[in-house]
Amino acid sequence: MQYRHLFPMVRILLPYMAGIVVCISFDADSGTPLIIWISLLLLSLCAALIPAKTKSFIKQWFFGLVVSLFFYVTGYNMVILHKEILWKSHFYSLQKQGTFIAAVIEPVQEKEHSFKTILQVKKIWKNNSLIDVDGRILTYLAKDSTNTPPVEGSIIVFSGLVQEIGPPANPGAFDYRKYMATNNVYHQVYINNFSWKTLKKPEGFNLYRTAHKISKKFVDILNHNGLKGQEFAVAAALLLGQNDMLDNETRQAYSGSGVTHILSVSGLHVGVIYIIINFLLGFMKKKGGQLYLKTALILLTIWAYALLTGMSPPVMRSAAMFTFISIGNASKRYVHIINSLAVSAFILLIIDPLMISNIGFQLSYMAIVGIVFINKPIADLFNPKNKIAGQIWGLIAVSLAAQIATVPLTTLYFHQFPAYFIPANLVAIPLSFLAIYAGVSVLVTSAVPVISNFLGMLTNYLLFILNYSVGFIESLPHSVLSITSVFTKEMILLYLVIIAVLMVVYYQKKLWIFTSLGVILLLSLSVSLTKISRLKQNKIIFYSTTRQTAIGFISGEHEDLIGDSLLLNDPKAGKFQLNGAETLFGVTTVEKIALDTLENHTQHNHENAKSLYYQGHNLLFQTRRIAIIDSIPKLRGNFSKLKVDYLVLSHNPKLLISDLLQLYEPGLIIIDGSNSVYKTDKWLEACKKAGLAAYSIKNQGAYVVDL
Repeated sequence: MQYRHLFPMVRILLPYMAGIVVCISFDADSGTPLIIWISLLLLSLCAALIPAKTKSFIKQWFFGLVVSLFFYVTGYNMVILHKEILWKSHFYSLQKQGTFIAAVIEPVQEKEHSFKTILQVKKIWKNNSLIDVDGRILTYLAKDSTNTPPVEGSIIVFSGLVQEIGPPANPGAFDYRKYMATNNVYHQVYINNFSWKTLKKPEGFNLYRTAHKISKKFVDILNHNGLKGQEFAVAAALLLGQNDMLDNETRQAYSGSGVTHILSVSGLHVGVIYIIINFLLGFMKKKGGQLYLKTALILLTIWAYALLTGMSPPVMRSAAMFTFISIGNASKRYVHIINSLAVSAFILLIIDPLMISNIGFQLSYMAIVGIVFINKPIADLFNPKNKIAGQIWGLIAVSLAAQIATVPLTTLYFHQFPAYFIPANLVAIPLSFLAIYAGVSVLVTSAVPVISNFLGMLTNYLLFILNYSVGFIESLPHSVLSITSVFTKEMILLYLVIIAVLMVVYYQKKLWIFTSLGVILLLSLSVSLTKISRLKQNKIIFYSTTRQTAIGFISGEHEDLIGDSLLLNDPKAGKFQLNGAETLFGVTTVEKIALDTLENHTQHNHENAKSLYYQGHNLLFQTRRIAIIDSIPKLRGNFSKLKVDYLVLSHNPKLLISDLLQLYEPGLIIIDGSNSVYKTDKWLEACKKAGLAAYSIKNQGAYVVDL
């Protein structure tokens, strides 16, 4: 059976997405010439006019080719048009430091030492005049009890130095610069309390601002009705999409058990609302005016919920998806759900083509696609006669389908797989639904404190059970499987394997069996080559850390990590500063060696990787010599200069570069992140005058040596 005629929008969406992906991947700064775009448009129109009967072959292939090229070029150019950094009016090309007038376009978030928001720059003060500009800035406002932060919608004036958002400081670390670029934010600024003031408070009606106020009001209602601690934090995330209050332990528990989707108000929650309303309105006829009224009520409910949750991007995406699904179901023609999804994705990517880089966008659509195509083959594997067993098996089938469809993406981005996601979902989804119903009841009955307080305590109890269950499953042995061999090419091959296997299930032809086996072979070969490459690797990583020293020596899949005891014993610091490199380079074992234990010791490292030797703060790894200087060296008797490849300055030693040169002959002086900015700048200037090669980890990020 041919399915192509069911998916006309898919055939338009794919080349459009390809153009977006290519433009983003190559970080293009200029679009395809307008004459080419117009020529492709005219060719598409001409091809559409070719008589189908007389020239069917030409019409079919030529028309398909030129239309695909047209939408490819359109997608490519849409990215160029959407990137504000390329606009001539962008503020950064005109002024980096000075006075700016900007609008607060996001709710202000309170952090430990500052307030965080996004500003949309409107004007700059330059050459004694105001100039209209564009561009967004990630902004941190200093905390002060005497100066309250501006509210969303305010117009403020501030003075400061705007800087580019920096790249990841360590290999394998989260690329915050790339993440913010998907939101058209490329710069950041820190503003102290005396450098800004509010010019104008928000006036008039604004839909987003109103949505955020409603969402905040409902959060306060939950807080005042018996919910507390992480139960309150989960309730805010579960019902309203406010996940800023979740601590790292709770996030890790939900992620490690495979139910993190519960905490993100998105497709699951909007889907539940869609199903419930569709069920409640099931008495309406499936045609005529009642069908249109039913569709209108469903859409009204979905968008009211989007308003309730502050109209966050994930909810907006999900609302758009189900809007087109509902419209497709209401039309008199048969519209496949995939075509409705393609329409919603196409419109969203027309509005914001950079959205394609958003992980939530990718996972939302892939989960729905997986449920559509994979759920039925899984569900058909088992047909329990017992009704309860059937419900449980149906939930398992849906979870498996969504997990299979998203696992290539999750392993690419997070390099882990939750081993117990099936039991976790069987427990968490019913409990979360009960908590959602109870939590909504708290909001609805908030005008009657006696009832809302009781329902609040009930919600708190349900969430306590939910959190405990999720934490227990995550704590089980091998609950999280580390997968560090999946990169972009492996992700693509994984999806090709899934597609080929589905083709085998649907078409049952030998061609697809051989195709799936061939793709599996390619995937195995790719993973094997990565494994072989890692077994042969030897690297030195001088990590970028916060006021600490850390040096990693990687040999094969083992790493000897030398650093300050405080850093080595801090799981949070290790996770955000060091673990990324371990994942990137496939490190399976780590031996931690405290820097203060090296003094007056001679020892070699792990028995399976005898490549690191040290005596005090002098180290030898493979053929490279490293000396760590954290105090004034002691001179004893006659000595000659020690030739080292890397001389590491650590913890602000009170010495001059000229003094070091009497003791060492360094190939490169590395000033690590434990030193002050003043010392770092002073040493860099001295090295420059002496003609020495120097590297500042604080300014330039981690230094990686491949041997």
